[in-house]
Amino acid sequence: MDTKRTYNYRIEPRDVDFMRRATLMALVDYLLHTAGEDADRNGFGVRDLNLNNASWVLTRLAVEIDRMPDEYEPVRVTTWVSNITRAMTTRNFDILDERGERIAGAVSNWAMIDLSTRRLLDLHQLAAYDTMTQDFPLPAALPRRLATPHPTEQFTHTVAYSDLDFNGHANSVKYLQWVIDTLPLEWLRSRRFARVEINYLQETRHGDVLALLAERSADDCLYEIRNARDEAACRIACHMV
Repeated sequence: MDTKRTYNYRIEPRDVDFMRRATLMALVDYLLHTAGEDADRNGFGVRDLNLNNASWVLTRLAVEIDRMPDEYEPVRVTTWVSNITRAMTTRNFDILDERGERIAGAVSNWAMIDLSTRRLLDLHQLAAYDTMTQDFPLPAALPRRLATPHPTEQFTHTVAYSDLDFNGHANSVKYLQWVIDTLPLEWLRSRRFARVEINYLQETRHGDVLALLAERSADDCLYEIRNARDEAACRIACHMV
């Protein structure tokens, strides 16, 4: 492949907050939906993988936001794969407005697992994997391995029915929602997210009682979500301006 693919969306009322701007969760949801659609078109989507008892898992995500789009605004999400190693693939995204101006950019890392053993599979077993990558500039800095926070606050969340995805685990976007729901409302009213990074470390399931450990400063916050076994399930870093 030598071109990017573009998918069209519109910011619906369900996707906005009380200021009628798209939520960060909605933007990330568009990215994940786009990733799934594009993988399907390339012949290695979840439906195809499930036939061989395999699936994709998102391991890291970094999103850099220039502005939040408004309610009913049309947006275009352009995506391409820039790297495939044996253990991980890198998928990139540009979110553009109807004038073609950038709203946000994102870089994500994905692994493929065996659904029975939960072990990583060799991505080089994909047919023609070496023809799937495209050499375009990255739309955001690569996601990093996030450090463990030095928490000053702690919150709890019990994984509920509305948190679950089709695998029966907490949906990737829900981790972000749990963290944002703990932020002061005035922060969300007067600032916007400039960069958000997520490290997904372990799955969580219905009924799991999670601890959200927060280290926050004026512009930055770092969270670790820990399960009942005191293991890190996810880390999230946010920078606001």
